Amino acid sequence: MLPHSLTKLPFVERFYSYPVTASTNDIGRAMTEVPNKGIFVIQADRQTAGRGRSGASFFSDINGGLWASIITPIASLNEHFVHNRALSLAICESVETVSGCPAVCTIKWPNDIYWGDRKLCGILLENHASRADVLVIGFGINVTIKLSDFPAELQTTATSLCIETGQQFSRSLILTKILERYNANLVADIQKIHYEYSGRLYGLGRAAEIEGNRGIFMGVEIDGRLRLKVGREVMYFLSGHLLFPAAPEKDHVQP
Repeated sequence: MLPHSLTKLPFVERFYSYPVTASTNDIGRAMTEVPNKGIFVIQADRQTAGRGRSGASFFSDINGGLWASIITPIASLNEHFVHNRALSLAICESVETVSGCPAVCTIKWPNDIYWGDRKLCGILLENHASRADVLVIGFGINVTIKLSDFPAELQTTATSLCIETGQQFSRSLILTKILERYNANLVADIQKIHYEYSGRLYGLGRAAEIEGNRGIFMGVEIDGRLRLKVGREVMYFLSGHLLFPAAPEKDHVQP
């Protein structure tokens, strides 16, 4: 990917591109220099040790995805969800624009992007190793990966733009559009952005389970907390693994 592909974005202070690295997030977390007001962007053609939440491995050791990290200053740790929401929406919007397929992407709380019922992208937010005022946001989008390229255990749950559309796409173009939308979403009206985010939630109104609690997934609060209705009680979760067990149609309700 060519560094000059982002030169038209004034808020990108630096862009680093690698043929291969262990993890773009690891590079970002270890940086001794950090952005002043804008962002740094790190991209790799391959990651040999990509990871997701809770240290889970993330399949990215292949030249067929957009593997990248954003390094951004933050005023407080409470801003994590603001950036998560802005980037999640930006990825959905950009993928749909580039592919020409409207309304196909949803957001599976807290940090996955789905095309239909399959995972297209994962997001990982981490604190900088030594700077509390710096956030590192990694994301990986399956772009030109074929179904046979995925490990066997992912072939029924993962997808790519190539699989869904039969077309090839420029990773530079996708990255540029994502960064443009991410930057715009950060400064947009928060109520409007959260309304758009909520309208894209995967599994909204369905029977769900999180941290051993079963109920109905009722939405996400503006601060990022998941809302689960368990009987007559409403429970809130800041983090956790959201599951959607098979359920009859009667378990679906209007949120």
